[in-house]
Amino acid sequence: MNDILIGITAIIIGYLVGSISFSRVVTRLVSPGLDLKRTLVPVLGSDEKIRMAAVSATSVRFSLGPKYGLLASFFDMVKVAVPVAIFHFLFPDSPADFLAATGGIIGNNWPLYHKFIGGYGQSAMYGALMVLDWTAVLVNFFGTSILFLIFKQVHIASFGGVLLLIPWFYFLHHDPYALLYAGVCSVAYFLRVLPDFKAMREVLKQKSNTEEGTKGG
Repeated sequence: MNDILIGITAIIIGYLVGSISFSRVVTRLVSPGLDLKRTLVPVLGSDEKIRMAAVSATSVRFSLGPKYGLLASFFDMVKVAVPVAIFHFLFPDSPADFLAATGGIIGNNWPLYHKFIGGYGQSAMYGALMVLDWTAVLVNFFGTSILFLIFKQVHIASFGGVLLLIPWFYFLHHDPYALLYAGVCSVAYFLRVLPDFKAMREVLKQKSNTEEGTKGG
């Protein structure tokens, strides 16, 4: 197989396997009638809740509890780690492992089998990173933690943590395929979390307007 064919195969397999939604699998086994697309999450700083735009391990955690959320997250990591590991060890001189990881992230966030409604991609990202560069997991974790202490917003902190992968791979690997993967992770997370972020901002804006109106009255 030539490099182009290997790369295309890696992306396709990564995408198809990444499209398996273990959040849905776990939910159907535990609570068959539950619709994760109706998951409500509280808005920090408000008594209101918003409906999540994504279907992810976070949805499972809010709907069924942390035990099942962690289970869904674990399998989402494994589903990407396995094809990435296969290409990593079978074709060590090829960027196929990064391409499989890229396909896995896209499949997780826009799954073929579920009308392209998927998760945020963090579990899938961690699964790939455990094979590609486990130190990047630490960079993401500590970066996210520090940003949360600064901004007090989970989505902002998480997005910033994902963005840190771009300079990390740039300085450590100097590999365009590693940068491609980091860039796709960032864009995929941003596009998935944007509707939630907008909805949260709208709730907080309405709360602020109500409070100002109450004070003025």
